[in-house]
This record gives sequence, C-alpha cells and structure tokens, in this order.
Amino acid sequence: MASFNIHLAVGKRYIEKNKQIKNKKEFYKGIIAPDLVEDKKISHYTGEQNKKDVLDYLSKKVQLNKYVKSENFDSDYQKGVFLHLITDYLFFNNFFEMNYLKNISYEDFCKDLYYSYDITNEYLESKYKIDCTDFSEQINKNIEKDKKEKNTSDEIRTNILEFYKIDDFIEYVSSIDLENYKNKIIENNSNVLPDSTE
Repeated sequence: MASFNIHLAVGKRYIEKNKQIKNKKEFYKGIIAPDLVEDKKISHYTGEQNKKDVLDYLSKKVQLNKYVKSENFDSDYQKGVFLHLITDYLFFNNFFEMNYLKNISYEDFCKDLYYSYDITNEYLESKYKIDCTDFSEQINKNIEKDKKEKNTSDEIRTNILEFYKIDDFIEYVSSIDLENYKNKIIENNSNVLPDSTE
C-alpha cells in the first residue's frame, strides 16, 4: 500500500483543489481507514494473488470495480475511502518502472518499499504540512505491524521513491475527478486507469 503520508498528502491536495469536501475530518478518516483494519484484503477488495509474480500480485491488490458496486458516495468519508483505493491502485499499477517489477521478488520489493517509506516520510510531512496527530497512535501501530509481517529490517536497500516522482504522483491523483472515474470503472466493469485529462 502507499504510505500513510502519501495518502494524507493526496488527500490534502485533493481538498485544496476540490472545494466540495465539506467535512475534512471525515474525509481524512476515510483516507486512512482501509489501512487501519485487521484484514486489508477485505478493505481493499483484493483479488486472488500470486506472490511469485509481483506484477500479478500488485495488479490485484485493489479491485476498484468491486468497491464502486458496493458503495455510494454520499459522504466525505466514502469519498476519502475511494480516493485511498484509487491511490493504492495507481501506486501499484502506474508508478513503478516495469523492468524493476519484472526483476524483483515480492519479499525484496516490500523491503525496498518500506526502506523508501522511511526515507520519504520526513520529506512528505515537511513539504505537505501533514498533521496526523489525530491518527498518529493508530498509524504507528499499523506501520510496526506491517514491517514485522513483511519482515523488513534496517538494512540498506534501494530507494524506489524519488521525491519528484512522488510529487508528480500526488498532483496526478489529487486531480482526478472522482465521479467521472467512478463512472468509467462502472462502464468498463473492471479496474481501468483514469482518463489523462482528469
């Protein structure tokens, strides 16, 4: 999953660009909610995955079409959840270099990813003025649990999250028209990338 700071930065930029979000606290709760549950496969509508094939594994981590069929988008909380799922889907299907993903094991990918999160967190907090005081205890517990489950350590790994690419990604995702994207997913009845004009 994208880091909490990436999710919160996307949410903050989305609010700045889209004035229709009235209840910011509920929107932010929705932004982080899918990563705070015990079974993230349920909260992310994950399909059957094969860890031996990283591309297959990542492509099925989030099933946007299952979410849009099961929820309406009347509340800012639900919009936050949808934006979280979009962020994860695009992060795993449109952010990383294909050659990198084709040539790495799932275990090594997770180690690189969590190593990179540690490098980028301070940058994101500073640049986007992220304040997660309301959620910090839950977030920290979740991060420690994930690191333990993914068997990450303090060893030096490859940083796969360059600052400029994260900034571009945050701007891209925060500019998506949620309603149009939802309709495109429903129309195609599958995960699809948003239109480039969104």
